[in-house]
Amino acid sequence: MNRTVIFMLSLFLALPGKSQMLQQDPKPGYELRIKQYVDTLTVFDTHEHLYDPDILQRADFLDFAMLFLENGYNDLISAGMPDTLFNTIFSPSLAPAAKWKIIDPFWERSFNTANNRILIRSINDIYKVGRLDSATVLALSQRMKKSWSGEWFDSIVQKSCRIDFIVQDGKHLTQDKGYVRYAERFNPWILVRSKYAIDSIAIRQLDPIYTLEDFIKSLGNAFDKALKNGMAVTKIDIAYQRQISFENVSTDAARKVFKTLVSGNEDLRLTQKDAKPLQDYMVFQLLSMARDHKIPVAFHTGFQAGNKNYISNSNPLLLTNLFFSFPDVKFVLFHGSYPFGGELSVLAKTFKNVSIDMNWTYDISPAFAARYLDEWLETAPLNKIMAFGGDQRMIEMTYGSLMVAKKVVADVLTEKVKNRYFSEEEAKTAARMLLHDNGMEFYNIRVP
Repeated sequence: MNRTVIFMLSLFLALPGKSQMLQQDPKPGYELRIKQYVDTLTVFDTHEHLYDPDILQRADFLDFAMLFLENGYNDLISAGMPDTLFNTIFSPSLAPAAKWKIIDPFWERSFNTANNRILIRSINDIYKVGRLDSATVLALSQRMKKSWSGEWFDSIVQKSCRIDFIVQDGKHLTQDKGYVRYAERFNPWILVRSKYAIDSIAIRQLDPIYTLEDFIKSLGNAFDKALKNGMAVTKIDIAYQRQISFENVSTDAARKVFKTLVSGNEDLRLTQKDAKPLQDYMVFQLLSMARDHKIPVAFHTGFQAGNKNYISNSNPLLLTNLFFSFPDVKFVLFHGSYPFGGELSVLAKTFKNVSIDMNWTYDISPAFAARYLDEWLETAPLNKIMAFGGDQRMIEMTYGSLMVAKKVVADVLTEKVKNRYFSEEEAKTAARMLLHDNGMEFYNIRVP
């Protein structure tokens, strides 16, 4: 008899009479208990671009318009507002009422978007302002100006949001809050297209760059500096400029492009196609450094901020060869790869070294976040899904995004219990992992 048949027959005979595949009916009240449990959880925030509270506190441009940076502003543009009005809306010389007069017609066309619903939720909960209109923008701006300080910022993070760690993109906060870790980008090296760019790096580092080896060394120096400054993850977001497809280019091919650049005039700028071999080569160099230092790598995938972008640049399937080439690097794909949720599902299920990060998805579409979280809980191992990152400039908007995220997580898990896919205790375990534990593990954060 075939060994597989014998094994399956033995397994079947060993099973108890009652199936163990389905959970028992949940005890009444599980919906409220799951929601309450999610509300009490400490949160790991995987991704932010938060403005420094010490700078905002002293700024003369702090008013309601800041809440539109940058997602709300992009929705206003999409609704028809001329993009030439950017400097006007965020000018410190213009009063809140005058700014609202500009924004109002386009707000009326875009108040429905997820980001703008989050904005309304945020100002209602934090500033007790229930709507955004000509009658409220002055009072809202005054309350923002009065509230903003380092202590208030910490209170929103730690008490209102119950966030114990934030991964902040790039620019460091003036004060070391203790709960902040950093994502660093190395775009000058991996997007290089001009002699000027190479010379600028050399000037900043006070070290000449004449050869490809010098260029790699300069990247290594920047990487080492980032490590010393607390880098927790390397972020690659070049989908805004080009496709995220990278070939394993030979050193000779990369050197040929490099020589073309350094031998040219200061104003020489290669096309993206001609520069690609050197760029791809430097991405492989960067990933090798991340592997050697055990630093995770985050890729911006899916929807790009702003207007009129090439969404095809950021399909996560384009990264597949990197997952094969660097099996020891932990990759995380940002933004739920919206709208490529199914593709992301396959990658996270297939590759041991690929994880899902849902940051920003709640501002794009909570419906997408709920639909694909439901799917990812069925396809990917639970420890590979991180369910929250605000990806915001203003902490008020992080708060609003988190409130939506908690609702989505609670609703999806409640439905899983209702359908007997999870027990109530399994749902609670999943919530804790999604909103906190998975981020802690992925970013190698240890609490004494």
